[in-house]
Amino acid sequence: MKKRQRPVLMAVISDVHAGGTTALCPDVVRFDEGGEYHASKAQRWLFANYRDYWQQIATKRDKLDAELYVVVNGDLVEGAHHKTTQIISANPNSQKLVWTECAAEFLRLSPDHITVIRGTGAHEGVAGCNAETIADGLRRDKRPIVADPDTRAASWWHWRPEIQGIRLDFTHHGRMGKLPRTRGSNLVLYAWDIVDSHVESGHPIPHLAFRAHNHKRGDTGSACPVRVVATGAWQLGTEYVHKVQPDSLADIGGACVVIENGEYDVKQITYQPDRPIWRPA
Repeated sequence: MKKRQRPVLMAVISDVHAGGTTALCPDVVRFDEGGEYHASKAQRWLFANYRDYWQQIATKRDKLDAELYVVVNGDLVEGAHHKTTQIISANPNSQKLVWTECAAEFLRLSPDHITVIRGTGAHEGVAGCNAETIADGLRRDKRPIVADPDTRAASWWHWRPEIQGIRLDFTHHGRMGKLPRTRGSNLVLYAWDIVDSHVESGHPIPHLAFRAHNHKRGDTGSACPVRVVATGAWQLGTEYVHKVQPDSLADIGGACVVIENGEYDVKQITYQPDRPIWRPA
């Protein structure tokens, strides 16, 4: 009789942008010069929901007695880019201090595996150097980092695991429409591009692919042979967002995947910010 495998619970987050003034941040960040940065009301709202997300993951893991995978799909830190002023400090170490506090929320769950995907160079440095530094630091701290067996790098550009017969595909950048009416259709077209790429190369088509970067969630469902899920972010609107998508609100949150008995189930956990309304006194 075949032994039953433990279920797998995969928590997928992306676009933390630690160090940005509109992104995840603990209440107080203490700089090495002795000064402090205090999180804004919006950042405190983000962090409260971030903690709730990990509490939901912990509850589900315990209920299922599942093996826990944590996947961080790119843009861990904000960086100092395009002359932005919306950062707590241009010092990379200060931004990594913020990331350390963010990572503590899932590290206390003692995950079985942690995978870090490299994101955008403008945020994470050339060749994703900041993501690699962070992932390698976790590895040196004896955390269960999933490293590339060929290059020995602690982070990945593209991670393609197969878990209990389910082929998954993770990379940071993906395509979707910028307008509500085009997001879904463009994501489906992109899914077919993934299918065509695998057919042309003779490789098996993944069952489930995760993409990030756009700060909007999306899901192709069963529209094509690969299901593509776009995750939201842990950052509210920046100056750039107010320029290119002034009517759009970021989808705040992450996803979770349960893999069991050769099948999978995906759930997106999303927190909706309010649209502030000004009224005269």
